Amino acid sequence: MKTKIILIALLSFLFVGGMFAKKEKVTFSVEMDCMSCKQKIEKNIAFEKGVKDMDVNFEKKTVILTYDDSKTDIAKLQKGFKKIGYEAVVVKPAACCGENTSEGCKEKCADKKSEEACKTKECETKVK
Repeated sequence: MKTKIILIALLSFLFVGGMFAKKEKVTFSVEMDCMSCKQKIEKNIAFEKGVKDMDVNFEKKTVILTYDDSKTDIAKLQKGFKKIGYEAVVVKPAACCGENTSEGCKEKCADKKSEEACKTKECETKVK
């Protein structure tokens, strides 16, 4: 009887702890040449520790990962890409995007996009 109570308490703890795990989302720019590259990334990165969800977009050459930050981090995820032969560069929205269309917008935006692009949140910058 004591064993059942301990087992139930342990399972409850694990279940509740899993519910409160902090999930983070990161977007990587990854050079993919063909659909085989996309499939290779999908098959391998999905098994990296902490990866919860993945969206691989061949046309945009991006990989969006949702991960448990208590099990992994961005550097470890980048090592996972490196193991299979790809460089993953973090893509973050530039500070000028959205509401802020300050004078420094053009310098912060990748490919020198216009302030209009920043207003429509199309502006992104790559961070190594």
